[in-house]
Amino acid sequence: MIFRLFQTPSFIHCVMRRFFLAIACFLLHFFSALSNNLVLRNGAIEGNAISFEIGWDNSWNLTSQQGNHDAVWVFLKGRNPSGVWVHIDISTLATSHSAVSPLAVQPVTDGKGVFIYPQEQGVFSHSPSLIILAAESSLTSFSEIRVYGIEMVQIPEGDFFIGDGVSVSSLSNTIGEPVKISSENALNPLNLIVNNPNSQFTPHELASSLPAEFPKGFASFYAMKYEVTQLQYADFLNTLTYNQQKSRTASAPNSSKGTYVMINPYQPDSLYRNGIVIMEPGVATGKSAVYGVNASKDNEYNGANDGQHRAANFLSWADLSAYLDWAALRPMTELEFEKVCRGPIAPVAGELAWGTSLVTNANSPVDDGTIFETVSDVPASGSGLANHGTFIATEGWGLRGVLRTGFAATSSSSRVEAGATYYGVMEMSGNVWEQTVMVGGGGEVFTGNPGDGELDENGNANQPSWCNPSTASGVLLKGGGWGSTISEVGSWRDLAVSDRFYSHLKPSTRRNSVGGRGAR
Repeated sequence: MIFRLFQTPSFIHCVMRRFFLAIACFLLHFFSALSNNLVLRNGAIEGNAISFEIGWDNSWNLTSQQGNHDAVWVFLKGRNPSGVWVHIDISTLATSHSAVSPLAVQPVTDGKGVFIYPQEQGVFSHSPSLIILAAESSLTSFSEIRVYGIEMVQIPEGDFFIGDGVSVSSLSNTIGEPVKISSENALNPLNLIVNNPNSQFTPHELASSLPAEFPKGFASFYAMKYEVTQLQYADFLNTLTYNQQKSRTASAPNSSKGTYVMINPYQPDSLYRNGIVIMEPGVATGKSAVYGVNASKDNEYNGANDGQHRAANFLSWADLSAYLDWAALRPMTELEFEKVCRGPIAPVAGELAWGTSLVTNANSPVDDGTIFETVSDVPASGSGLANHGTFIATEGWGLRGVLRTGFAATSSSSRVEAGATYYGVMEMSGNVWEQTVMVGGGGEVFTGNPGDGELDENGNANQPSWCNPSTASGVLLKGGGWGSTISEVGSWRDLAVSDRFYSHLKPSTRRNSVGGRGAR
């Protein structure tokens, strides 16, 4: 991947990315399921220690070359004696944990998980290596423990620009130029304006103050390498109570087996390539439903061609923020979004996530629904490959739905061809709209605090500084989705890094082209 702060000639192939290992404590029976390139296996428990093996492909650490590194965010959930899934805190002391080289364990101050990352320099694939983590208390009271892993990318500390001088309703200084962010100090919005304001919808006003606590992107942080996938969202649903599940899906948990649950209620037959489905119905008096993915609409759930690794669409702000709180991650701000895309490089007018203003639509799936899902479309010279809208009167909207995250990366593709950001993050333009915290509308009170791993009884995020789950006030959609069209530079370009055309639109309801990712 492009892991450096400068260009490299090729983009390493990555396919998929999420995984959990379940350990049935009361039987001492250990089992796992495999995803393509993130493997968790051979779990065991002794007192407050949990051991397992982890490995993933196409990892990197190029920090000695002024670059960055990738990592896996690992966290634990346990089923307590009451049958309820709870988050398990992990020791904040690095000396409490161990890892086999070349991997290392980086604890976090709140104890909600750890980052596992390559400590040696280079680009490589990790064969499964032993990790031992120490929880804050004994693990033997849990009937089952699940270890979750989410691939992340470290975004280094440093200066960057917001705004590109031309995008619709983009941020700029008072004369319409990009603004350099050089610290996390309070930012005076009096020095910012909404540049090239949207004439069709009134742009949302900027905040009157932007305190130091609001994440501006200068400080180092981690971003999810990929958008939340349908399998990740199903895994999340499978640890919730019935009442929580009811809030986080469009169809009731006691619906019949085979019911697709993330849909537009006005178009129940239009799934837009979303396959999240009920495998076992729940019972309103207490039994939770069991969810899986079945894009092929056959009798096999989580099968080889069921689209588990496609981006999760139909996510409202309440859905995404609940997932991030549950995973002990946090939302990304709109300023961080721009840094992840362009890095420290000066903005290009109308640029998309891969650093040029050109795009080729990904519209022709190959190996559809599998972990290798890609497209046969070939990007034009200087053009990134992205899943977006290309309406043709005789053909309609084309694909009309989401693709596998990371679909465009191959062993020979460049950053541009793969549609990757400067730091190696995928699909920041296209596939699904991403939900970020904006510098206005109430978003300015966000302090960057991560989730605590727990939700309220209704399945909502319980973090007071986060944007309201019901109203989505302070949320800004960025990056465009599978139905987004592209006009000339300086006009409507949903996929553009700095475009804020929809600053007035709040994702308080589920839309077929909206999803997202998190940070920490």
